[in-house]
Amino acid sequence: MSRFVNKIILVGIIGCDPDVQVFDNDSKTAHISLQTCRPQGDSDAIRSDWHRVTMHNRLASFCENYVSKGARVYIEGVLQYDSYERDGITIPTADVIAREVVLLSADVSPERAEGRG
Repeated sequence: MSRFVNKIILVGIIGCDPDVQVFDNDSKTAHISLQTCRPQGDSDAIRSDWHRVTMHNRLASFCENYVSKGARVYIEGVLQYDSYERDGITIPTADVIAREVVLLSADVSPERAEGRG
């Protein structure tokens, strides 16, 4: 039997506050930009990579209430490829669809931690 795996694990810094959308059926989606860093070649240089991460429903609510720009997070999910067309040119995209989000550090006020902020 063949096994297939589509799993991505990222640890990085949130680049902007979550962009949250609520739909008519009360489902929720949140998008964040996540910065990760890695060594570049044999030198001491560091390269930053940016990832678009999408969360749905419960995870979107968690991010809306607890995650903000500058927070360090662990994200586990799947990689999803798509594309869109702009001015007759096809633009490829890659999204990480989060299945787990762990807040590693944050500057969270008590009001925000309780979901009131």
